[in-house]
Amino acid sequence: MLVEAWALLILTLFETILSVDNLIFISLVIDRVPNALKEKVRIIGLTLALLMRFVTLSFTSHILSMQKPIFYAASFNFSVKDLLMIAGGLFLIIKSFIELWNDIFSCKQIKKKTDTKSQMFSAVLQIILIDLIFSVDSLLTIIALTHSMVTIAIAYTFSILTMILLSNYTTQLIKPSLSLKTISILFIILIGTHLMLNGLHIEVPKEYLYSSLMFSFFVEAINRIKKKVQCMKKKNSPKLFPLNSRRWF
Repeated sequence: MLVEAWALLILTLFETILSVDNLIFISLVIDRVPNALKEKVRIIGLTLALLMRFVTLSFTSHILSMQKPIFYAASFNFSVKDLLMIAGGLFLIIKSFIELWNDIFSCKQIKKKTDTKSQMFSAVLQIILIDLIFSVDSLLTIIALTHSMVTIAIAYTFSILTMILLSNYTTQLIKPSLSLKTISILFIILIGTHLMLNGLHIEVPKEYLYSSLMFSFFVEAINRIKKKVQCMKKKNSPKLFPLNSRRWF
């Protein structure tokens, strides 16, 4: 019982950490949806994504067989899993570049009339597809840690609930800051590149990607603190004082 509890805790933490890139992508997708539909898209999309995870879990044996090569090209052997990773990575890269292009060159004065139902369907579909690709990738790693389908299902449920709770805060954090949004989009491009390289059997440790993301956020935090300090200096705030202005000894 204790071993199963530890396995559940480790898998839940593992799935939550792996959901960071998924969470950022979902936040960017939801940001494009009208405010009235954001909550609905978030809940419906992630609930259906959880159901899809359960479906993939029930076909574990078939997913494991997806690693078998189906054809060879240019000294590379490709399996269904490899093709799925390449297609998913390519989709993330294209989607991110479109998002970046819209942020840079879009004209705010021109508002296109789009059907809210089609927007909602498109956003939900993107959330399900990307979560499916990430879940297939993580499932192959999780099975090596435990063969308990119940434990994996509970870990999946906790990770999806975490994304439902945090996706709103992530969207609110990214949306007001153009620099944070740009960092997030570039991170998704890196994730897409990582998936494509995995599909081509070129291993790149994912820790490098998370390290670059944390470093970018650290630089952004320093810049924000610097701007706040400069603003307080202009106001001659009494809260600010140089380090040598008081006698400590």
